[in-house]
Amino acid sequence: MITKIIYGIFIKPITLLPFSILFKISDFLYFVLYRILKYRTSVVRTNLKNSFPEKSHDEIIEIEKEFYVHLCDLIVESFKVYSIKEDEFFQHIEYDDNGLIDKYKDRNLCVIGTHFNNFEFAATSATKAVGREVHALFSKLSNDFFNKRMKESRSQFGTVFIEKNEAKEFFSKKHEKPFAVIFGADQSPTYSKNVIWTDFLNQETACFFGPEKYAKENNMVVIFTKTIKVKRGYYKLTFDVVTEDPLNEPHGAITERHNRFLEKVIQENPPYWLWTHKRWKRKRNEDEEVLPASF
Repeated sequence: MITKIIYGIFIKPITLLPFSILFKISDFLYFVLYRILKYRTSVVRTNLKNSFPEKSHDEIIEIEKEFYVHLCDLIVESFKVYSIKEDEFFQHIEYDDNGLIDKYKDRNLCVIGTHFNNFEFAATSATKAVGREVHALFSKLSNDFFNKRMKESRSQFGTVFIEKNEAKEFFSKKHEKPFAVIFGADQSPTYSKNVIWTDFLNQETACFFGPEKYAKENNMVVIFTKTIKVKRGYYKLTFDVVTEDPLNEPHGAITERHNRFLEKVIQENPPYWLWTHKRWKRKRNEDEEVLPASF
């Protein structure tokens, strides 16, 4: 009940505001989160220092500031998705797939999604933009009300959201038409998950094996998505093929390769990745090997 009241009184009115006002709220939020509350600044700074050891202290601080500006934009943009109209929404995100969607129209696609730039816009727009059924795996929120509202807003243009624990069931079903599945591939896996270890942003990193596993089991073309920030509130998606022949890839090669794509994207535009996430909290056991960056 309380969450419904909070949503109705505070969040819903914000979602109805135009982007011009939302970005003024974002500017204020930046001052509060970064300047006053210093929200997760220790996590962000440690992540940046470890990822870019060659950068000076001043350079790290500048990236940090730009990141928090971007983070606050993401927050208000995510709110806007709850009430945005279709015509307006697709003015803020465009796709340049280089013909890949048509090329693989008869193949199932394993889409590597990451927390780079506006991942909410990317997932929400997917089905409508590419003209085929797109499913996205997600972790359920602890609050049932906001979990339901999130699914409703993200699926309003056709993308179907599947809880991660339902992935096995989804892939076991017979599908009449080719489909695409978005995997959030850059989160830190728990110790209960099978992982691939690689060197990522100058650190030993545990990477989800799920995308590679399902791609091989279902012979899916693996595609990496890159979200470019054109200007404030406007994004463009481009795509790169990780592999079109997963069955003949060595163990770990797919995981290694899509992480190289992400690493390059982050190095080109450091402020736009989700640095507040404790990406490197899992540490490697002595019996676990790190794959060489040679695939």
